[in-house]
Amino acid sequence: MRKIKTGKPLSERENESLNRYLDEIGKELLLSDDEEKQLAEKIQIGGSAGERAVDKLVKANLRFVVSIAKQYTDNGVAITDLISEGNIGMMKAAQSFDGSRGKRFVGYAEPFIRDVIVHAINEQSGIYNLPKNERNREEKENSRAFSVDAPLQNGKNLSLLSVLFDPDAPRPDKLALDESIKAELLQSMDVLNDRERRIVQAFYGIGQDNITFAEIGENMGLKRERVRQIRDKAVRKLGKNTTNDTLRAYLS
Repeated sequence: MRKIKTGKPLSERENESLNRYLDEIGKELLLSDDEEKQLAEKIQIGGSAGERAVDKLVKANLRFVVSIAKQYTDNGVAITDLISEGNIGMMKAAQSFDGSRGKRFVGYAEPFIRDVIVHAINEQSGIYNLPKNERNREEKENSRAFSVDAPLQNGKNLSLLSVLFDPDAPRPDKLALDESIKAELLQSMDVLNDRERRIVQAFYGIGQDNITFAEIGENMGLKRERVRQIRDKAVRKLGKNTTNDTLRAYLS
């Protein structure tokens, strides 16, 4: 297999995972213009058929995301993270793709993919690149990267890290489900697919210890943001499938 630049150095395990992923997506068949239009029609209709159409459209174009991600490997972010973010962007594009407008999907999806990749690079690098004509002293100071371990005030043992919390982590007070709510949730989960069910069970601690989005993503080979999106979608399904106001409040 031809080697690609990976940006941030990868571990041996990450390299093996990347190579397996590239092998898998290389087996996907490209879609014709007519096939894309047919999928777009199903996506516009929505429902389970629309979801399957989104998945098929995305899978057929995963190699395109890799080709774009390779262009951003000199920014200190691992190629695996760039690809994962790009896949999220392509998923967003697929959900709003209209094949009747005469544009192929990759052309429509490209700005979505680039936007999320650039956003991820800016977040992970901690640096905002100013235009050359705006680099005055104050703007340079504001754009400088800083450590979350650095003191917020001189002489004070207080850092940004010490006051941050993880908004993706489950709240302890929401994890103490009584038996009636747990039974209602389990019954409502019949409307979820296998992946949604696994994520809901792991996040809310149903039949196991609850874990965070990041931990779920690591176990399932997904980015934390993708796990959050799947959880949110599952919660919407559950909310529509129950008349229990307590359960709805718990999931909100």
